[in-house]
Amino acid sequence: MDNKDWVILKTVYDEKNITKAADRLFMAQPTMTYRLQQIEKELDITLLYRGRRGVEFTQQGEFLVKYADDMLVQYRKMEETLHNLGQTVRGTLRIAAARAIALYKLPGVLKAFKDIFPDVDFTVNTGLNADLIQSVYKQDAHIGIVRGDHHWPNEKQIISEEKICIVSKDEIDIKLLPFIPRIDYQTDPALDMVIDNWWKDNYKKPPLYAMNVDNMEIAKKMAINGLGYTILPSIVLEENKDLYQIELTNAKGEPIKWTTWILYRKEFLHLSTVKEFVKFLTNHL
Repeated sequence: MDNKDWVILKTVYDEKNITKAADRLFMAQPTMTYRLQQIEKELDITLLYRGRRGVEFTQQGEFLVKYADDMLVQYRKMEETLHNLGQTVRGTLRIAAARAIALYKLPGVLKAFKDIFPDVDFTVNTGLNADLIQSVYKQDAHIGIVRGDHHWPNEKQIISEEKICIVSKDEIDIKLLPFIPRIDYQTDPALDMVIDNWWKDNYKKPPLYAMNVDNMEIAKKMAINGLGYTILPSIVLEENKDLYQIELTNAKGEPIKWTTWILYRKEFLHLSTVKEFVKFLTNHL
């Protein structure tokens, strides 16, 4: 068995369908089926059963998929170490980033980094903070860029702090906020909690929700058109400084900050690509 076999096993397990797995790997379905049969013959086991709803792995098959997972991680580490033995910073940097960072900051950062280190490529995944942290923990990503305070047992650094603002097209009286239509949006639970706690500290009535949209950018567009107010981190407002803004503050009158962190495993710093990118991020985000 070789690295291609590990990839086949992992892909079939993920897809639960041999045809879909073959398409994903740009293989002919009979070729993939033949290779699976050869693995079974070589190891004298039954890997999986085929049913109407796809394939189901046996206990032996499940064990082998877990082994394939480990082997792929080890192979990737070997490749990365080889790439970093020379003087050139090169290889693929795997990044797991919060959506707002990926939308408003990361494209420019990656371009600037690649201008300096042209032999570096990137893979980027976005998602909720909990998923990003898990991705770095499982070593699927070298670097996690998350927002808010989260438990992380390895290395982490603050790379930026933002204000959180009430945003509207026209001036509003903050005392009347419970009576003004609010535009809510889907976001990470950590930011929801910060905003909810601020609201509970300042008002006895719930917000007057008028809209619930998919993301911050849509909420901002609604506010720009005078359809209500919304509450946003300042990263979303950098190109819209003409909007009326009121900073959220705590009981002491201090601005409530929304922090962006980079997370990584210390052992990844032996990779020159990771080491240089961590250094670069602290100065450019």
